[in-house]
Amino acid sequence: MVVAFAGCGPSVDQEDPVLARAFDQYLRWSDLRQLIPMGMAPEDSAVMAQAHINNWLQQQVVLHKAEANLAPAEKDFEAQLRDYRNSLVLFAYEQALVDQKLDTVVTDADVQAYYEANSANFELKDHAVRARWFMVSEPDKRVMRRVEEQFNSDKEEKRRELEIWLASKGVPIIDKSSVWTYWSDLGAEFPVALPEPTGTVRTVLRQDTVAWFIEILELRPRKSSVPVSLVRRDIRTMIINQRKLQLVALMREDLYREALQNKDVEVR
Repeated sequence: MVVAFAGCGPSVDQEDPVLARAFDQYLRWSDLRQLIPMGMAPEDSAVMAQAHINNWLQQQVVLHKAEANLAPAEKDFEAQLRDYRNSLVLFAYEQALVDQKLDTVVTDADVQAYYEANSANFELKDHAVRARWFMVSEPDKRVMRRVEEQFNSDKEEKRRELEIWLASKGVPIIDKSSVWTYWSDLGAEFPVALPEPTGTVRTVLRQDTVAWFIEILELRPRKSSVPVSLVRRDIRTMIINQRKLQLVALMREDLYREALQNKDVEVR
């Protein structure tokens, strides 16, 4: 929708026509053009343009009413705008300083040192385990009993036999023994509820002719210390944020000290 207004109002600009008027305010094509994504279908852009025009008109009506009914003191936002602008300027400058000078390299030693210095803040809210498991679908109960017997055996030869049998059947062993997994995340791997850990290193979950054989290699119970590998990314973020705050604080101190030395600031 393109609307041109005759009579009193802004000068006519064929390249930037007026689309709408609300009291003494005008919405031009240039105001709207930047809101319409490039490459949008004409019918879609027309719908979006009409919606924006309607929203703009409604906003201007309410704004006009507010301007007419608020006392001058209620419309004086100069102090708030100045504070807001100052905050934006400070943030932009500090961000530029951070982008230029912040050291974002965090070594494993840095992570370990932070972890040890703040160990009280790293407590498990869920059990964590190192585990591996496999699934067997077998209608023959005798075969399933033999698999379970070999799985629960502490004899190396029995467990070796089981691994050979699994390989012959093309059954993969999901091995997450090198990483820590939260108990709730482990439970999400199975369609059958995983019971709370009781210290048993081997668990079998059953559903009809399917069974999941889970071996817990190591358990960290809830409320114990979090394995550092689980919080490595969080610690890295904390270290960088800490460095950022220190860098900004140091910059402010240096600038203030320099201003004092140059007598650019004083208290009267």
